[in-house]
Amino acid sequence: MKKMKRALALGLAMSLAVSSLAGCGGSSASESASEAAGASTGEAASAGDEQVTLTFWSWLPTTIQWEEMVVAFEEQYPNIKIDYTRTEQDDFTEKLQVVMASGTGPDLFGLSTGTMATQYAPFVADMSELADQYMPGWQDVISSTAVEQCKVDDTLVGMPLLVAGMTDLLYNQTILEECGITEIPRTYEELKADAELIKAKGYIPVAVGAADDWINSDVFVQVSNQFEEGAVYEAEAGERSFTDQCFVDTMTAWQKLFTDGIFEEGALGVNSYPDARDQYFFNRKAAFFLTGSWHLGPISPSNTEIQGTEIANQGDVIGMCVLPSLSPSGTLCGTAGVDTMIAVNKDCKNAEAAMKFVEFMANGTGQQIYVDYLQGAPVSNEITYQGEVDGKLQQQSIDEVNSYVSNAVGNRKLQNSELETAIVVAMQNVAAGSDPATELQTVQEVAESLR
Repeated sequence: MKKMKRALALGLAMSLAVSSLAGCGGSSASESASEAAGASTGEAASAGDEQVTLTFWSWLPTTIQWEEMVVAFEEQYPNIKIDYTRTEQDDFTEKLQVVMASGTGPDLFGLSTGTMATQYAPFVADMSELADQYMPGWQDVISSTAVEQCKVDDTLVGMPLLVAGMTDLLYNQTILEECGITEIPRTYEELKADAELIKAKGYIPVAVGAADDWINSDVFVQVSNQFEEGAVYEAEAGERSFTDQCFVDTMTAWQKLFTDGIFEEGALGVNSYPDARDQYFFNRKAAFFLTGSWHLGPISPSNTEIQGTEIANQGDVIGMCVLPSLSPSGTLCGTAGVDTMIAVNKDCKNAEAAMKFVEFMANGTGQQIYVDYLQGAPVSNEITYQGEVDGKLQQQSIDEVNSYVSNAVGNRKLQNSELETAIVVAMQNVAAGSDPATELQTVQEVAESLR
């Protein structure tokens, strides 16, 4: 763990209220004396003296973060072992769907808010009930705002772990200066002008993983708020139409990012991770990388994520700024929400042990490691940044992004999966050249069919 040089308040103001769970699927306990005497191996194990192994699937923590976390957790709880399987988010979603449907899912697993939480709500134990039982006082520690975003109807489907916002640009100041750019762009016109200078030097202006559904939907929600704040949430609720002008403007602005040459060629076939990040930005081929506030880590030269990459080898100065407004008005309206939560499988046999791990990740050393890696803003009001501030642009970037997240106007996620899918398809079609109004008519038809 890095030593503290400066404490930073990273996060939204928080206070919580939750209930509980009871169960976990796919866990395995080592043979105990009672089992040797003939007890069933499916019998629930406690977090006492018996050896318990819990399976955990997610896209976060990263491999490097996990190496730190698992050592700390197993030192604290030597009788609980965590078998972690990490998969990039899109692949993770596909694999989780298969195992949960077959009843062979992991004991604990990561979820995002919105459509994913709704999809898996029938498979999880009520986190508020488990938390009441195994995390006394958690309501006073965990962000109530974050908790509300993790509910489906009145059920808390998972414990929030991180808060993050959209949309930000990780940028390489060394490359920008090489291109004659001395200030980061603050308007779309400045970004467009900078893109021409960047391309003239042989670099990609903005690397983006436009093949990712989550990028498309996040950008639509965030940018639509710039054209008319709150409209997208009203349209999802059926209170207005997706064919309204603010959404046409949103789709048109999205299309211009492609036609104006701001995004890389072939962006619709590129994933954010590892392609846009590693092959383009970390490999020093792109000046900017479109991402969210969870990616503040690389602004620190000591960050392990960038060690061995071309930008680290060249000693480039890295920062993060807010994506300029795509609206002619220049209005900036950030969206933010729980970036990841941890759920407990309703079939878990080791609920007490599972909740030891949940508490570790939400209000213990696991949470501290997340925050020190600048993976996101903490959900615990007892955790603040304790890492080094050693990047030339680190403090400036943290302050700008943290302010943006803290003043977000709404959630970055919609709740209905069918509607979100329709928006994603429409955005990909628009990026490929389709008419924005025509594509939005299709979205509205889907919205009407869901009422």
